[in-house]
Amino acid sequence: MGHHIIIVGGRKVFQSDKYPDLPPGKIVLSFKDPVARRMLKFYGMFCPDRALGEDIVEVLDDIKQHEHEKV
Repeated sequence: MGHHIIIVGGRKVFQSDKYPDLPPGKIVLSFKDPVARRMLKFYGMFCPDRALGEDIVEVLDDIKQHEHEKV
């Protein structure tokens, strides 16, 4: 634990080791990652930017639809 935590201004902040160019406190979530999709769906439903939230949910619904077509 603590492998992704740095101290900035006396506070603990997340820092990605996989994406070191990301600013501290940021994380990458991929629409390709099934676990990340759950978090993206949640964010999309409650995002203060309604247009962004709707677009996120729309893309996730499309991914889900196409996954079912493969089966």
